[in-house]
Amino acid sequence: MARKPRVEFAGALYHVITRGNNRQSIFRDHQDYHAYLRRLETYRGRYRISLYAYVLMPNHVHVLVETGMFPLSKFMQGLQQSYTLYFNRRHRRVGHLFQGRYRAILCDRESYLLELIRYLHLNPVRARIAKHPDTYPWSSHHAYLRRPSALEITVDLPLGLLSTRPQTATHRYAQFVREGRRQGHREDFYEVLDQRFLGTEQFAATAKRRAGKAHRRDSPRPLRVSLEQCLALVSHHLGLAADAIRSNARSRVLVHARRLFVLLACRHIGRPVKEVGEFLAVDPSGVTNALRWLERHPETEMKLTRDLNAIMQMAQKARS
Repeated sequence: MARKPRVEFAGALYHVITRGNNRQSIFRDHQDYHAYLRRLETYRGRYRISLYAYVLMPNHVHVLVETGMFPLSKFMQGLQQSYTLYFNRRHRRVGHLFQGRYRAILCDRESYLLELIRYLHLNPVRARIAKHPDTYPWSSHHAYLRRPSALEITVDLPLGLLSTRPQTATHRYAQFVREGRRQGHREDFYEVLDQRFLGTEQFAATAKRRAGKAHRRDSPRPLRVSLEQCLALVSHHLGLAADAIRSNARSRVLVHARRLFVLLACRHIGRPVKEVGEFLAVDPSGVTNALRWLERHPETEMKLTRDLNAIMQMAQKARS
């Protein structure tokens, strides 16, 4: 049976599952796990995703995310493609790494948020590759215990459902996870309504109505700006002259500014690479190379993404 179109709207909660092609491993060592996590954080920031939970298993990944103004497809496409390029390059292979289209289940937050977080974090225990989630390094479980995390995990809302006092909430979360170890595989989390919804029929109907509204009051309007306006935003944000950014000067600050402009113009505003290249008076391959360079340097892209978020907020305020 063909898959039905994904139901998407701002504030939607998705349980996303992606698997290795032919059940092959998608992580061969610690370097691969770290590479995926860096990209997960990069694209979380770029597309303003709220990440509630994740677990990386040897041949598949679970993430529990809430979308904002950007659709889930943007986030997942960037994440999957970036990691595939890295993996194929590092391991000297070609072809697909992931098995077709990822699965995204739209979930009823009120009924399933905490249950799904626990279920994901206990996945390594059920698979018998860890005796306890505390000993498994490749999940967001540690963030819920208030331990340092390389990713920005949205823990306050779920923990707040357990207690308004942080220490008590953490203690109750740990107890909640211990109690869940007696549970096995939860087939009910996968047997969903209409191939898409984890929740009641009323929840599914409400979600469809929300997705069907073309213009919602709570959604930011997409930015419709020219390349000149994009450049002006970057210029104002960094305190640099626009002409200097468009020049061929190779100082570190101007290279940073040009990469920021390319990201804003191509990724966030959606302008074609050729048009951006003509605007900067460079060959389109130069713009493509800049985007590829950022794909290979996720730490730099994370820093640029923070700048981009500030620029986008500034642009939205100027329009309102």
